[in-house]
Amino acid sequence: MRRKGPQVDTSVSWLGRLAASPTAADWQRLVDAYGPLLAAWAGRAGVPAADRDDLVQEVLVVVVRRVGEFEHRGPGAFRAWLRCIVANHVRALFRARRVAAWVDLDQLGRDDTTLARAWDREHDEYLAARAVRLVQGDFAPATWLAFHRQVVGGRSAGEAAAEAGLSLNAAILAKSRVLKRLQAELCGLVE
Repeated sequence: MRRKGPQVDTSVSWLGRLAASPTAADWQRLVDAYGPLLAAWAGRAGVPAADRDDLVQEVLVVVVRRVGEFEHRGPGAFRAWLRCIVANHVRALFRARRVAAWVDLDQLGRDDTTLARAWDREHDEYLAARAVRLVQGDFAPATWLAFHRQVVGGRSAGEAAAEAGLSLNAAILAKSRVLKRLQAELCGLVE
């Protein structure tokens, strides 16, 4: 059985609120969701640790200001858009300091490069792990265990049901409900 918890808007509607009239909670969600990832990306590009928080904040301010211009053109569109904003800000920082970046920022701004694909994969893995942490508490432990055993552990629904102390039908429903919730959390942000 599902625990009562806060309703989570889909990411696309959250992006819409950021464009229309962001609240403090929307801003905090953006910072929580993307701050650590952007700081890691900046670090790998060679941004000194002392400058990373400022760069992340600048990127997130641009996201809020320009999210209304963002066009969701399919899976991965938001992360590609975000990756380009990061590349442009890192490039501007290094240009102002007259130092070279550790990565080819032109490659980062294009979708068809090994570097861009690596950053995209990290983006998706990071947000998926974050979504798992966010939604886990909204499900009863047995529901979560049945989901986890099937999806992560590769167990059959019958095996997961036995391990979680649920009926076969409950284990199948557990997997479906948790996956649906994760998809809603990640809608439009992860392929």
